[in-house]
Amino acid sequence: MSADNIWMQGNIEIRINGEKPCSDGDIINIGEFLKSLEADGEYFIFSCCCGLPACSGWIQGIQVSHSGEYIEWADLNNTRKWSFNKQKVKDDLGDIRKEVAIYKSFFSRKGIEYVGAGYDW
Repeated sequence: MSADNIWMQGNIEIRINGEKPCSDGDIINIGEFLKSLEADGEYFIFSCCCGLPACSGWIQGIQVSHSGEYIEWADLNNTRKWSFNKQKVKDDLGDIRKEVAIYKSFFSRKGIEYVGAGYDW
């Protein structure tokens, strides 16, 4: 992507081994997701688009545990579990942050404040 080739996706999506861990209508709470990359705990990474996790069935969050270079997620609402490489996720986020910087620059030159995903990064 370059500053001369701008297009908008509009959302951030998480896939683990090609599988979405949430429903199509759910949103990602970026703040909770970023915190979950750093420490063990229960995080409401996913939520209804209204902002209330329970509205879309997230009565409990994702239990996150760190083990060496891997992060493990356990969906406390059912029996789903995932494990993924922490560095891969951080690398992917680095790519997203670079794209956000391009969007911010593009919109800034037009006098428009960028408010999309990552606006506060």
